[in-house]
Amino acid sequence: MKNFKLKIAYLAAFAMIFTSCSKEEATTGNDPDNMATLSFGALLNDLISDRAATKGHIGFLDGVPECSEGTAAYVEIILSRDGANVVGDDGEGNAYRVDLVNGQMFTEEDSELELEPGNYSLDYFAVFTADGTMIWIAPMGGDDDDLSNFVDNPLPLAIDLRAGVKKYVEVDVLCYDDRFVNEYGYLFFDINENEAIKFCIFGNVCPPSDGGRHFPASYSVNVWSGDDSSGTVLYNEVQNVTGTYDNGDFYAEPLCFALPDTAGEDEYYFEITLLNSDEYGDVVERVIRRGSITDDVVRTFFDGENNLEYFHFREGCDGEDNVPIFENPLDEEMYYKTCANSLNGSNSSVFAYFQVKGNVLKATVLAAGVTPNQMHPQHIHGLDSGANATCPPASADTDGNGLISIAEGLPFYGPVLLPLDFENGDFPMASSDGSYIYQRTFNISGLSISNWENLVVVAHGRMVDGSYQATLPVACGEVSNCTN
Repeated sequence: MKNFKLKIAYLAAFAMIFTSCSKEEATTGNDPDNMATLSFGALLNDLISDRAATKGHIGFLDGVPECSEGTAAYVEIILSRDGANVVGDDGEGNAYRVDLVNGQMFTEEDSELELEPGNYSLDYFAVFTADGTMIWIAPMGGDDDDLSNFVDNPLPLAIDLRAGVKKYVEVDVLCYDDRFVNEYGYLFFDINENEAIKFCIFGNVCPPSDGGRHFPASYSVNVWSGDDSSGTVLYNEVQNVTGTYDNGDFYAEPLCFALPDTAGEDEYYFEITLLNSDEYGDVVERVIRRGSITDDVVRTFFDGENNLEYFHFREGCDGEDNVPIFENPLDEEMYYKTCANSLNGSNSSVFAYFQVKGNVLKATVLAAGVTPNQMHPQHIHGLDSGANATCPPASADTDGNGLISIAEGLPFYGPVLLPLDFENGDFPMASSDGSYIYQRTFNISGLSISNWENLVVVAHGRMVDGSYQATLPVACGEVSNCTN
């Protein structure tokens, strides 16, 4: 499963070109028809200090060109006087082209820019490559939320043109660096890093009226941060996409979420609501799955470097959810879970889910960060007295070798009550990426448990000094009741 991390970061590279070699060259004579010559010059500079100010201005980048390595060849301008265009705007919205001096950042002499003295306004200015690609543009001022704050002199730019002057006008222009992150295509502006991980949901529904037939489910999802609905809303009533192919087959797409992945443990609370559908008709629209998961649980759905498994619920169907990480509020089962923290420096994460109804136990264990390609014993432990079992503290290492053995942990979590193995007695084998998913249904009629919340789950198996020690505890977690 693809390790999908959204890097939610802001990045901008603005280029402001400005320079001027403004100079006045006195003319001889006192000719009343003497004209003035107007030119434009520029020098490329980085505007690093204003990057952060782009936050919230994404919509105002429309029309601003992407920064490129292209060579500037000409500019297009619109110049007005007393509200009437005198250069540019031919009635069809086309600006006037002025070529740049070859290899320089200022314009060539142009007869259209030999103008009568007076006050002019530069209303539009953009820089292009020889093939017509815009690479810089001068921003317009006037709006509180525009991009004019990135330059010293936004348009419109007042020009006082006097007789006999060959005037070079400073023009500030900008571009932006349009970057994409993976498949999301978010536009970023400078370095405010946040990471996200991807979690996807797909569902089937088997309405009683159709005798157990499976249909792609139509559903909506709410997500909050934390372990219940009192946390911050992350997503509200997001509905999956459904439709019908041209051959008449009904389909539904998985619904995926980018969840914030900060330092430490993150927890997310989900509620999945089944909706009516044109395919399977009306159903009771209700919450069919709910519960909290952590970012480490989400990572157990990663399948290698490039793939992602989704959580697959089956509502009203004979089959079970592919991994029962959420409860069905109408089920009669009791739900328990534990997030087993690492022991003995293993960096392993193990999550156990238990559904208990009468004498039937459905156990699911998700593990990540365990020793690859090795079998990992795992057990439910409890104290003989029935008191609350706990995970051993660092002080349990009584022999001082830096590792807590099974024997050193027994006073805290007690003997094995139930091995979480397969029917043949084998324990789960970790994949090459150090993860596994274990599921099994047990008949626990012979198991006496007065309180599931007094139990502990322990997983084992780790390399020590180049040798695999299958019995060494690597994760321990205390069981809690998650039935609402």
